[in-house]
Amino acid sequence: MNFGRLVDLQRVRRETEPALITDEDVWTYGRLADSVHATAAFLAERGVGKGDRVAVLGMNSPEYVCAVLAVYRLGAIAVPLNYRLQRVELEFLVRDSGAVAVICESEFAEVMHEICEDLRLRALVRLDGDGCGSPGWSLLSQVLTDYSGREVPPAEVVFDDPQRIMYTSGTTSRPKGVIITHGMAALNVLAQTSELGLSSADRLLVSSPLYHVAAWDSPGVGALFNGGALVIMRKFDAPLALRLIEEHQVTGGIFVQAILHSLRSASDGSRDLSSLKWIIFGAAAGELYREVREMLPTTRLVQAYGMTEACSAIAYMDAAHVVSKRGSVGTAVPFVEYRVVDEDENDAGPGVQGEVVLRGPKVTPGYWGDEELTAQAWRGGWFHTGDVGMVDEDGFLHITDRLKDMIRSGGENVASQEIERVIYTHPLVSETAVIGVPDPRWQEVPKAYVVLKAGAMLAEDDLIGYCRERLASFKTPKSVAFVDRLPRNPSGKVLKRVLRESSEKTDSMLLS
Repeated sequence: MNFGRLVDLQRVRRETEPALITDEDVWTYGRLADSVHATAAFLAERGVGKGDRVAVLGMNSPEYVCAVLAVYRLGAIAVPLNYRLQRVELEFLVRDSGAVAVICESEFAEVMHEICEDLRLRALVRLDGDGCGSPGWSLLSQVLTDYSGREVPPAEVVFDDPQRIMYTSGTTSRPKGVIITHGMAALNVLAQTSELGLSSADRLLVSSPLYHVAAWDSPGVGALFNGGALVIMRKFDAPLALRLIEEHQVTGGIFVQAILHSLRSASDGSRDLSSLKWIIFGAAAGELYREVREMLPTTRLVQAYGMTEACSAIAYMDAAHVVSKRGSVGTAVPFVEYRVVDEDENDAGPGVQGEVVLRGPKVTPGYWGDEELTAQAWRGGWFHTGDVGMVDEDGFLHITDRLKDMIRSGGENVASQEIERVIYTHPLVSETAVIGVPDPRWQEVPKAYVVLKAGAMLAEDDLIGYCRERLASFKTPKSVAFVDRLPRNPSGKVLKRVLRESSEKTDSMLLS
């Protein structure tokens, strides 16, 4: 079950073959294995072991992959952190997870040093840089030198042992820690291999952040299990992505809607993209789908449905039904079962909308340190996704809406309550409600409706700036509407449906 074992197998079979490729460097499987062993030896010497949590914060890089695999090897639990978060958000995740060590890039070392100053951590590691900077930090490059040649046996882990805690926005005001077990991750690799036909010939473009299942698991490190290679972009850049696809004969990747828009805009037809066998996307309908099809006429376009709680993939569209079932996200991948149920937990029936529920060994056992939230999600033996969908007469799943108060922006889930919590701290705000509004590039962006205190005056830009200092950019409202009151039902609950309808009408008036 231990993912950290994969480097041993591939070092024997493919020592000189590429495992991790960037625009500037290539890590062979031999180099990756040696580096994972050295990093694991350093952490073990400082008391990091099975069950310990290790926070990892950084942009995409081979060093990032090395660090996470080293954590796995020790049987410790990786806690990937979103580098777009603000300090207060990062501090909550470090403390909530109970991290005993932190590994991060120099770009984030200063803020992480401040967060960790009063925490008794066993190890602080910087992934890059020439100097050690703040006291107490070790450089990964020096670790790899000092511990070169060391071999660390993989810790014994079983199916249900946690491998990662993946924090994701939920319907609460704080992120929730999704537990990903070693068994879930292993089954996801098998499911991805089965669905996509992965082999040692595959080279996958990693353009989404590695802290997210969309990059790490879709299929992500599954390529390494099959002896293929990851072509890693530090952060997404459309012209560079097109060049890397051509130069390294990339065979696949996962692209959220914002990335698809950028690739389409940057493509002038001069790059040879014929090596792409498949690409996965979640929401690309109508005109965008048609334009991507024109840009990639020989590529399999895989409409998909996934979530962190299922270690990414839930349903994939198979190649045979791409046209006849367009608009559907396909059928269940191996090790996951779905149903659509009504309010009484009964099957909704073909063509009838209801909540999508899941079960199977690839679905999370629950949320880190939160039994109440776990019990709310797992009911009657099924995990309740909060997504609204329907199953057609042939068993194909269609996602139509969501029950949860969630905003989907640029591939990230954003809880409106998390934004509202910050807005409520402004001294001039009396009430607020945040919704997601359509955006051609990011799919959705947050919009805040705000009721000010009596006699107060506040500019839209000032409130947005206030939020920007306390929230990641993708969570910050892009617009604010000041209103006299919020629509509520007789029990006092804010009717966000009314706000969404009001926003749509306003947009229609502006466009007419």
